[in-house]
Amino acid sequence: MPFDLGSLRVPELMALGDQVIAELRRRDLVRTNNKPIGDVAEQIVLAARGGVLEPNSTKSHDVTTDAGLRIQVKAMGARAAGAQAKFSPFRSFDFDVAVFLVFAAETFELLEAWEAPAAAIESGTRYVPHINGRQPGLRFIRTIGADVLPEMRPAYARLDTVMG
Repeated sequence: MPFDLGSLRVPELMALGDQVIAELRRRDLVRTNNKPIGDVAEQIVLAARGGVLEPNSTKSHDVTTDAGLRIQVKAMGARAAGAQAKFSPFRSFDFDVAVFLVFAAETFELLEAWEAPAAAIESGTRYVPHINGRQPGLRFIRTIGADVLPEMRPAYARLDTVMG
């Protein structure tokens, strides 16, 4: 390896991963752009709120705080974050709040962070049969959500100290 990956910050590692996936696609070796952005977003919320990260098989939420708050985490890169950008769909609403994180496309710096109650997401989005769920857009989340960027940015930065 020509450089030490251990010296890179989390956003730098994610940007490098993005470049690796793009090159693998260019070579027709992979078919998707799947990235670790969702997993990292869950770690950010866990670092900010504490509690436990639920197993992947847990339906409807990703983090449970020590106080019992069930949090669903959604993330997107800024390339998709135009006015009409949509988060991945909700197929159940057995959680209390959702935290939505938006990352810069090239640098993976955290640009936006919103928190919205499950009931507001469910009542404010329409059910779409072909995706079997409700898919909120960024514009909608900005209108119903509380800005939690001041809480999430420092938690993201702490991932470097925890892992480094």
